[in-house]
Amino acid sequence: MGSDSNHDNLTAAYIDQTAVICVQGRGSFKVSPPMKQFIHQIINTHSAKRILIDMAECTGMDSTFMGVIAGLACLIKSKPDLTFKLINLSDKNRKLLVTLGVDRVVDYSLTAASEEQQLCDQQGDETQTLEPDFADKLNAAKTTLEAHEALVDINPENFNKFKSVLEFLEDDVRNLSKQ
Repeated sequence: MGSDSNHDNLTAAYIDQTAVICVQGRGSFKVSPPMKQFIHQIINTHSAKRILIDMAECTGMDSTFMGVIAGLACLIKSKPDLTFKLINLSDKNRKLLVTLGVDRVVDYSLTAASEEQQLCDQQGDETQTLEPDFADKLNAAKTTLEAHEALVDINPENFNKFKSVLEFLEDDVRNLSKQ
């Protein structure tokens, strides 16, 4: 079966104008909001040249995580001085990206170049854990909705796959916004 969600974890560091995020366990809806927030913070407050997501310890991904990746990849493509790449991607996770068309918008590699791997290995003292805020249900719902909208934007065939999910999430965001 899948890994225990308590072990789904993201760590991140900013080293030499590179943001490095390591995914441990599943890339899921639980860890997507803090990843998205961290990357937006890097884009807005640092002079980053690249963002690397190390997938070496990632055991799988759900549609929310892949949608956040797709949305971020599309956003970063509009920033000519910044690159975004998934590294150490397993064949299983590559196939997941292909099923939703995310492979069309994100750069990825099944391995890491030696310089990329050095940055991943260097995290050490610079590392922070990106903790999900389970109390912020509205942010989680918005992130999940935006992720699925991004999946439809990159591949219209995804609309039929996620039509009921989108309707549910739109209602959820609307209801949570009223509270």
